[in-house]
Amino acid sequence: MDAARLVSFLQELADNNNKTWFDAHRPRYQALRQEFTELVGAVIAGIGAVDAAVQELDPAKCIFRINRDVRFSRDKSPYKTQFSAAISPQGRGVNMPSYYFQIDVQGELLIGGGMYAPAPEQLANARRFILAHPERLDQLLADPAFHAAHGAIEGDLLKRPPAGIPADAPHMETLRRKQYLVGRSYVVQELADDALATLLIERFQATAPFILWLREAVGAPGSSGSPGSNGPDPLPVDIF
Repeated sequence: MDAARLVSFLQELADNNNKTWFDAHRPRYQALRQEFTELVGAVIAGIGAVDAAVQELDPAKCIFRINRDVRFSRDKSPYKTQFSAAISPQGRGVNMPSYYFQIDVQGELLIGGGMYAPAPEQLANARRFILAHPERLDQLLADPAFHAAHGAIEGDLLKRPPAGIPADAPHMETLRRKQYLVGRSYVVQELADDALATLLIERFQATAPFILWLREAVGAPGSSGSPGSNGPDPLPVDIF
């Protein structure tokens, strides 16, 4: 993908964020979106080598629309100034662990993943899983590839341990998380066009152990009990 051409388009869009300009430049946008779709397809194939659950994904179902939802926003600019994709077995726009990347108007390439807004039952599931299987998180955090790519799990923290969880429980920092995120930024203009897909695949393959762990920890879509259980866990967990 010609990342410099994409950033140039996004910069022009930021200066002319209106439908008249966008319609006049729609052929440029469509060509760039096609390139981005091909990039996402190559990335999916690379991730699929270590995460079979995403192998058959349609790239188009992982790419976010450029149109902004302005219904509840003071900013009524109709278009986003980044190209972005979320790769999960269910595609984009689902509240499940995802590989995520975006290229924005400043030329920042963000490569990461996880869950930005876990539902209460997903947080409760994850905390139960961490308490029941602390060794699994030990293994993840000790993984050399994960540590080199990201180093740690990030996200907003509760001010104190969740209710029902002992203050001396292992992995307390992760238990206090309200989000489960990893990520690192790059300057996309510093990358050769043929190096972009390679970098994304390398980083996402290193991220895969985290995504697989988180996928098991939060449970299947719509799950409200402990992962791997047939019913709810009685342990009280305050997720707020």
